[in-house]
Amino acid sequence: MSLDIALATLADHDDAYPVYQAAMTVDNPRGPVFSRRAFDCFVTDPFPGQIGERYLARLDGAAVGLVRIEAPVLENTDMANVDVIVAPEFRRQGLGRQLFAYAVRRAQELGRTKLHCATMYDVEGCPPAPAAPAAFARSLGFEPALPEIARQLEVATVDEAVLDRMLAEAWAKAEGYRVVQWLGVPPDDLIDDVAYLDGRLFSDAPTGDLELEPEKVTADRVREREASLTVRGRQTVHTGLVHEASGKLVAWTTICLDPELTNGQALQFITLVDPDHRGHRLGTIAKVENLRRARQEDPAIARITTWNAASNGYMISINEAMGFRPAWGGMEWQRAL
Repeated sequence: MSLDIALATLADHDDAYPVYQAAMTVDNPRGPVFSRRAFDCFVTDPFPGQIGERYLARLDGAAVGLVRIEAPVLENTDMANVDVIVAPEFRRQGLGRQLFAYAVRRAQELGRTKLHCATMYDVEGCPPAPAAPAAFARSLGFEPALPEIARQLEVATVDEAVLDRMLAEAWAKAEGYRVVQWLGVPPDDLIDDVAYLDGRLFSDAPTGDLELEPEKVTADRVREREASLTVRGRQTVHTGLVHEASGKLVAWTTICLDPELTNGQALQFITLVDPDHRGHRLGTIAKVENLRRARQEDPAIARITTWNAASNGYMISINEAMGFRPAWGGMEWQRAL
């Protein structure tokens, strides 16, 4: 069985997106999806600091699968993230292995020596996950590196009285701080602090056994990322806490809206608190206030998805108190080439 594999672009392969949609509908119907605009941007406008490639496989003229490769070019230049998708009606015929072999060859051509991927996975406290994705990753030589839990908030079920109580309890420990909010690119007086907090992600958030080099985030990189999200049709909503004595932004969280979608899905992105300012419930204040701001910006939000390392007990406790509930378990995998 021989596959015809070609670079997928908006102009050349309009049937790539339906393959992705069909796979998501079967594999994770509650999961957030890329809009067509965001999907195409992986090729037409890769995220800053990354090589972004996508390949479409055909069998007898039919679109049967996709390969996506993301290869960092500033840090972690020995690594590539790979994603292999086979259309549901063409599975269990060996196509996934052929697509993965293609991804390996392409990663090697890019000079990469290790691969990362992510699959659904059975994690304690989550609904059971299908066994096939994890079994497939293991069969390809991947080793489990970081278990994660996706939690979702059904916005219609939010209890405002609970949020009010969380804020009151948090502010009792947060004297000397004030809330700041913005959309998109941070204000000039905050952007360096945002870059600092963003750069702490790999050192502060649990990374399990993943072998990752921390990013050297600068104000310019923050601006570039926001510009890239804008190209994708997305809107970011940010809330932070400023330490009044120093004037520094010391806590920060983001929700990403996608007006291109009609299903009300939104994503909870980063939440970080500077280690020198922990213990003041700043993470709680930032997340609750940002949820309320996001609902103001987009009253049609129906469901917000967030991911946490299974070991990140502090952030999980905040999410659970707000009403987020486990939706599925996941695993980040890695292997050497």
